[in-house]
Amino acid sequence: MVRSPAASQGQPSPAPALKPSKGAGGGFGARSAVLLLALLWPAQLLTAAGVMTSTAQAEVAQHFHTTQIAWFVLIYTLVGVLLTPFAAKFGDIYGKKRVMLVITAIGLVGDVIAALAPTYELMLIGRGIAAGYAPIAALVFATSREVFPRKQVGPASGIIGGSGAFVAAASPLIAGWLLDSFGFHGVLWFLVLATAIALVLLFAFVPETPRRAADGQFDWPGGLLLGGSVTALIYGIGQGTAWGWTDLRTLGLLAGSGVGLIAFVLVEKRVAHPLLDVRMMSRRSVATVLASSSVLAGSAIAGASVMSVVVALYPRIPGVSDGLGWSATHSAVVGIPTGIMALLAGFTAGWLTGRADPRLPWLIGGTLATLGLILQGLFHHNELQVIAAGMVSGMGLGMVMACTPILLMGAVSPQEQSMTSGMSIMLQGLANAIATQVTFVVLNRNSTVVDGTTFYQDAGYRNAYFALAACAGIGLLVSLLIPKLLRPTEIEAGAAAI
Repeated sequence: MVRSPAASQGQPSPAPALKPSKGAGGGFGARSAVLLLALLWPAQLLTAAGVMTSTAQAEVAQHFHTTQIAWFVLIYTLVGVLLTPFAAKFGDIYGKKRVMLVITAIGLVGDVIAALAPTYELMLIGRGIAAGYAPIAALVFATSREVFPRKQVGPASGIIGGSGAFVAAASPLIAGWLLDSFGFHGVLWFLVLATAIALVLLFAFVPETPRRAADGQFDWPGGLLLGGSVTALIYGIGQGTAWGWTDLRTLGLLAGSGVGLIAFVLVEKRVAHPLLDVRMMSRRSVATVLASSSVLAGSAIAGASVMSVVVALYPRIPGVSDGLGWSATHSAVVGIPTGIMALLAGFTAGWLTGRADPRLPWLIGGTLATLGLILQGLFHHNELQVIAAGMVSGMGLGMVMACTPILLMGAVSPQEQSMTSGMSIMLQGLANAIATQVTFVVLNRNSTVVDGTTFYQDAGYRNAYFALAACAGIGLLVSLLIPKLLRPTEIEAGAAAI
């Protein structure tokens, strides 16, 4: 008998699944393979965009002579965090495919604006609009549970999550070639093309899913409280260095964020149709998986997407900048072994989750991710050191990315999947935004501004890596509290035939 996590914990049992399509065994037929690609591409475009824009940010900073380059990546994360719970809820109300098409179209418009932007301010506006696409991963993972037969759900989700390691390995190579050949505009136009392809794949090959919220009611008070609180938190952290951490503006934003989040929790407990069901967080399985995956993934991704780029691509100027001064292509080539190890570790973790307790590869991945950040803080001064330390981090990140969606599926029912995936993506984005801000706060303590551009010294690089390792270590400790979860072969799925 297939078990449902919600049903096993006193929650209502999910509706019966629709009759699975042909090829409902563990292997993928032609139609399932095409569907897998149509979901994988949009989900991993997020990874590609994150890596490629991070790779381009050093050139963007020097081109526009801005000291606010952190917002080039952060504005995308911030808007994405705000939109994710709304997108997940709208997916339940109107159907996930319809919502995915809308947010992908919005993201495409933003990508075009950013690619054409003549000023840094307009580029940030484009990046903010492009972030309309950011909730796509939450909808993709929820959709995979609906459209694949039960025996294919675990492997499909593992492949979608684990393929991020391959994308993370390939993206720097593509970004390096584009940067060296066409500058950062080449990277931005590539994202326009990739987003357009995602839109076509979703429209042509992904079926619509059942509407899980038939009444169509929406929690607007909760949405406004959550959005305002998160915005105040991230903006307050971002401006703390400029204003001062004891400045009344900084303290006011942080205090206001705390009050807003408390009010949000109280509202969500009372409304009939919450934006995020915070009551699920009272279940140990959901709370520990969400907390540990958010902190671990957010810290590891910040190390991979921010620190690795800043260290490698910023110039070496005695007394001013201790970057390695590599070209984007050279940096990408040096990163190949890291990408390969991440890819192999991701697929190994996906394979292990079907044959052993899913917590085992997760804990291994979290340990390697934390250790890798420590090693990168100590050893980042030449190619050999970057390769050796990066391979450890890559293995950890690959395993974490592959295991996260599988752990979530083992903790919730199909009815809860979309909302929980939205919560996961939102919390990961929030953790990544905070980790990114903390990274730049630490870096700025050992920095020099020349001609409007901020450059960093080696002590800043070391301390920033150590700060991220401390954050990842907290996520690893929380992981020890995760209870036994359902394995991929035990979860309930298959609500939409393919």
